[in-house]
Amino acid sequence: MAKKARFLFEFEKYSIPIELVKEWRRSVRVSLARKGAYLRVPQVMPSILVEKEIAKAKAWIKKTIAKDPSSYIRFINEPYPDHFEKEVYGENFSIYVDRTIRKTNSGKIKGNNLFLTLSNKLSPFQEKEVIKKLQSRLFGQYFLQKITDRVNVINDNSYQKSFETVRLKYNQSNWGSCSSATNLNFSTRLLLTPPAVIDYVIVHELAHLTEMNHSKKFRDLVEKVMPSYKEKETWLDTNGAACDF
Repeated sequence: MAKKARFLFEFEKYSIPIELVKEWRRSVRVSLARKGAYLRVPQVMPSILVEKEIAKAKAWIKKTIAKDPSSYIRFINEPYPDHFEKEVYGENFSIYVDRTIRKTNSGKIKGNNLFLTLSNKLSPFQEKEVIKKLQSRLFGQYFLQKITDRVNVINDNSYQKSFETVRLKYNQSNWGSCSSATNLNFSTRLLLTPPAVIDYVIVHELAHLTEMNHSKKFRDLVEKVMPSYKEKETWLDTNGAACDF
């Protein structure tokens, strides 16, 4: 059975969780994922060598982030102010953060104001994760009907295909997906992109109702509805990493 230990690596303005996994393997492997870094070492490796591998992993993480800082914004350890502004799906919101003596964290939207109430016991890294999750959940609920309406408009005008449901949930690995059960799933991160880019992802997933692949037939279905779709793909490739709560 693998043995795990978790610790926080902090340097400059970054805070990165590192999970050390001791398992039955011969080699050492380090990787950097959405939630942090993973260092996998042989279970029988002596402690003194493990410490050396941890030092190597930290050096590798620094070098990896230095090569592409925009892709690792999520690890920046800057405290949130008590009040900040954010544009979501073309609407401007004022976000207020209240830290109190409590164990739970909650939030609510009133008009174009988002109120977040947090435990003052959270570390800066924990607070950042909680604020991100609350924003994603609350804005996902708030804009679900508008996204659903937009899906229906594009579908009625261009595809006329039947599907089950539209869902908005946080997803780092993709912007949207179409399941075999014809559920259309969109990442809440998409709400932070321009409306034209959102339309492109909707068109993309609706096209999958006809072609569940990325063949030429599929691309033709997308291009017929949105001739400039490649521009939207380029925008996501260039700016997508910065679109996060």
